[in-house]
Amino acid sequence: MTNSAREQLLGHLLGALDDAEQELVYSRLQDDPQMREELAVLKQQLEPLEAARRQFTPPAGLATRTCAAVFSYHKPTEPRARRRRMSPTTAAPAWTGWAGWRDVAVVVSVLLAASLLIVPAIQNSRFRAQLAACQDNLREIGLAMTGYSETHNRYFPPIPIQGKLAAAGIYAPTLLRGHYLTEARRLICPGSPLAQRADFHLPSLDELRSATAKEAQRLRALMGGSYGYSLGHIRNGVYEHTKNLGRANFAIVADAPSPDLSGHQSIDHGGRGQNVLFENGRVAFLTVTRYGQSGDDFFTNDNGLIAAGVQPDDSVIVTSDTPPIIYVGNSR
Repeated sequence: MTNSAREQLLGHLLGALDDAEQELVYSRLQDDPQMREELAVLKQQLEPLEAARRQFTPPAGLATRTCAAVFSYHKPTEPRARRRRMSPTTAAPAWTGWAGWRDVAVVVSVLLAASLLIVPAIQNSRFRAQLAACQDNLREIGLAMTGYSETHNRYFPPIPIQGKLAAAGIYAPTLLRGHYLTEARRLICPGSPLAQRADFHLPSLDELRSATAKEAQRLRALMGGSYGYSLGHIRNGVYEHTKNLGRANFAIVADAPSPDLSGHQSIDHGGRGQNVLFENGRVAFLTVTRYGQSGDDFFTNDNGLIAAGVQPDDSVIVTSDTPPIIYVGNSR
């Protein structure tokens, strides 16, 4: 892998790329297995730095004071007696009227120092703003989920076993159709690739039902927006939908997982972690995919598979197009 590609991955992990650069990295990650492996290695190497990360706010007026200091700088006037007599035919360089090379070096140094302070602060500010907006979305989704469960015998939106609607993302158009959630934009995380697509819209239940088989497959990948939904579980060999028991450590919705990153970590928020909505309505940003005393991995079941949970407390958040039951094994 080239150094430039590795630098792009580092910028991706550190949130230092602009939106166009992030979109390019996402596209390359989908097509390049070697790049995904390198991303996993870099992410592991950066974990000690992540643990020592500190948030900071730049002093108020830092940019204004820095610019004022730069523009107020001037070179002291040299005494006339010490000035060298110049030949009448010698033209002074154009820049000597206001500054010499030393002045230019000082200005560049000041601007560089300012950029080292301001640019990371701006990047961090944008990251925090997107994180907060995403958490607001999940709180609204949580209220909608609670409202739905109160009118459906405490069950969250079910995932059909078969048919065009048989995928985890069906929770989103279900909440919108029932007016439990009133704004479709709440299903788009501002820190996700979908937020950069001006032509994106969430498909409705009617669109899904009337779509061809091929089109329905495409729509199922979009209908959950930026978020993944709990898949339900198997009990006594029977698939069951998730019931609202108000559990504090049971993940019900989160930034959608990605099969491209180690541990299925979401690609939202620069791959640095994911916001998670728990069953009791609490929202938290987690840099790991395990939570609670049981250490439940909310992106895989207790058997380490992307499939329905193996018991009622086994939370499994999956992508929008994931069917409710995935059979694993050799067919005969």
